[in-house]
Formats: sequence, structure tokens, C-alpha cells
Amino acid sequence: MRGRSAAVLGSLGAVITMTLGLSSAANGASGLTPSAPGVTSSTISIGYITSLTGLASSTFADGAAGAMARIDQQNAAGGVDGRKLKLVVKDDASSLTTDTTDASELAGSTFGVVDFSAFTFAGAPALQKAGVPVTGDEFDGPEWGEQPYSNMFTWGPPAYTTFGGKFYTWTDIGNFMKSIGVTKLSNLAYGISPSATQAAKNSAYAAGAAGVANPNCYDDYDVPYGTLDFTADALAIKQAGCNGLEAPMEDNSDVALSGALKQGGTANVKQIYFTGYSQDVISNVGANRQFQNAYVVAGFNFTQPNAATKNMINNLKKYDPGYSGGLPDLGLYGSYISTDLMIKGLELAGKNPTRQGFISALRKVTNYTANGVFPSPVSFGHFATLGMLPKTECTYIAQLKGKKFVVSNGGKLVCGKLVAVASS
Repeated sequence: MRGRSAAVLGSLGAVITMTLGLSSAANGASGLTPSAPGVTSSTISIGYITSLTGLASSTFADGAAGAMARIDQQNAAGGVDGRKLKLVVKDDASSLTTDTTDASELAGSTFGVVDFSAFTFAGAPALQKAGVPVTGDEFDGPEWGEQPYSNMFTWGPPAYTTFGGKFYTWTDIGNFMKSIGVTKLSNLAYGISPSATQAAKNSAYAAGAAGVANPNCYDDYDVPYGTLDFTADALAIKQAGCNGLEAPMEDNSDVALSGALKQGGTANVKQIYFTGYSQDVISNVGANRQFQNAYVVAGFNFTQPNAATKNMINNLKKYDPGYSGGLPDLGLYGSYISTDLMIKGLELAGKNPTRQGFISALRKVTNYTANGVFPSPVSFGHFATLGMLPKTECTYIAQLKGKKFVVSNGGKLVCGKLVAVASS
């Protein structure tokens, strides 16, 4: 279901760059000087980590292509303050150990790191210790919103961080579950992933807060990472009489679970996933059949995109030779946005950027929208406090119907309020 990144990556860990267009004399005349690791008078090296191979690659294999597309777009416009950008790609191979090694290597050789992996939490300590700016999304763990990780910037609110000893979530997905008739909710998550487990628990609590009568009809928070065998879970869900399910897992597991429910005689269970809203699921005959009628928390409306989202899609088409259109998956668009955020920080860090200057400048930004893609702005202020979390959170939810995803709720955002999660 993946494999688009092979056309542009070459060997793993290789430096990917465009031909430089500025002479050293011109750089010297403009006052550009080496100012931090990874910065020369003419280039800035940025690290990138994701799971190009291994169990998580069903979601992230094309991520480097998305990051590179944003780099190429920026370089075509002249780079940042006259410097061209270079991307150093690392594959963590869906491994905690490898992610740690990759992070340690990039900390000494690149200015900042775009880390878009389910295993970011493993390498985060090395990047924090070196003071490396990191951009990405908070789906892997709590470090994005807690001390001492003020070097890390997430474009998704840090929902897996505790504030004052409590977890917080929003009732948007719970409100939607109730609206489609879910009364008995089952919850599944990978046991190895602290964020996946907490996400499932948060969703169960939010469903209860939104009025779902039994938000814990059946729970399995010990699913093996990347598993494709959900026979036992499907049987347990049927025996418990659950009529709803939510599961924060990777694409292949989502599809396999949906198929297992159908095969187990529980096709009527209303399923909500957090990945799978992509052209790959539409186009793959087997995946399409298994995933029929499943709902996905979309975040962005790629079915009826606004002007800014259309522009992002067009840039992906232009600069990623493996992407020909359709719905980009989380790995592709998430890496593009995470790289956009790194570029935003570089633009604010000054002519000769330092790591601390980047961090200080980006922490002052309160209205980041990825150039208009986000339905509401993201603030990077109030780090490690409850002020990081918006009072209201909105998302799109799409359902696979035939050979297309249909945006639910009449094509409008589904919104919910911030609530504290009771201890489990």
C-alpha cells in the first residue's frame, strides 16, 4: 500500500539536496556565516526521521517525499535568507533503538530535526540534550508538551501530556460517536505506544462525557504493534455486544481490524480510526473492501479542500515525483507540514540562525496555520502549561463509501470542548 518514497530517497541516510545556486563570494558579501551545527555560509542541513521500513511504514513510508517536496519548494523560491536547504533522511525502521541512534547522529550534524515517527519519544532525550530544534506532531508521546523538551514544536495540541497531573482531551469525536448512534464503545491500542494507549483512553472518556452510555464496552490496550490478526478482538467485541469502536493505530492494522469485524459478523459496528484517510486505501482493492463504511478522523478536508489545502496538494504533485494526486496520507502531508514548520522557525531565527534563537522566536508564534491549511491557528506559547491546549478542538471526519471518502456532518467540522480526563 506504500512505496512512493523510493523514487526520491536513494540510499537511506543519504543527504538529499538541490544544486546550489549561490557563489561563496556572494554569500560572504551578504554577511552569511556559519552560525550553528549544520549551517554554512550557503546551506542549512535539516535532519528528518521517520519509519520508511518496518511495521509502521504502512503509514510513514512516503513521509520523506513529503518533507523533500517542501524543501524543494522553498529552495525554488531562494531558500531561507539566501541559503539553500539540505535534507538528511534517516529511517528508524520502526525501532526505538534505531530512532535513538538516528537522533544522536543528527544532533551533531544538522541544525534542526523534523521527527515524524511513532518512535520519536525514544530519540527525544538526545535531541533535547543537544538543544536541537525539533518539529513534528505529538502522536508518539507526551514529550512535546512537557519540560525539559521546550525545543520541540508540535502542530497538533499535546494531548498525551499531563498538566497538573491530569490528562486532557476534547469531546469532538465523542460528540460524533453519539450522533451516529454509538452506545457501547470498544477501544483498542498498541501496548508498546504510550500515546496510542492514552489516545484510546482519552477517546473513551470523551465519549462518556459526550453522552455515550458505555464507553468501555470492551478494551484492549495491549495490541502488538503493527499486528494484522484481530480475530480474538473481533470475537470479544461481538460477545460484549459493542456497537462502536475507536482505535489509534497504523493504516494496515486499521484495515485488518475493519476486515476482521466484517468477517466476524459484526459489520454493523461503527468504526472510527485515526489513519487510513488516503488514496492508497481507496485504490487498493482489498483494503477498500475491508475498510468500507469505516470513519476516519481526517483533520483536514482533502475531499473538498480549501484554497490553501489545494496549494499544498499542488506542491506535492509538483515536487514529489511519486505523488500523482488524490488523498495524501498522514505520512506524506504530515511530513510536509512538519517541514513547513521547521522552515517557519528558520525564517524567524535571523540571518545567521542559532538553535536557541530558533526556539525563542518560534515560541512567540501564536497564529501558525501552515499557510492557511489549518482550520484554526496553532499557538506555540505557554509551553508545559494548560495554556498550550485550545478550549475547543475541531476536526473533519470522513467515511469510506465505495471508491471515495465522504466528509461526514454535512462536510462541516465536528467540534468539542476541552475536558479533564478522570484517572483510570
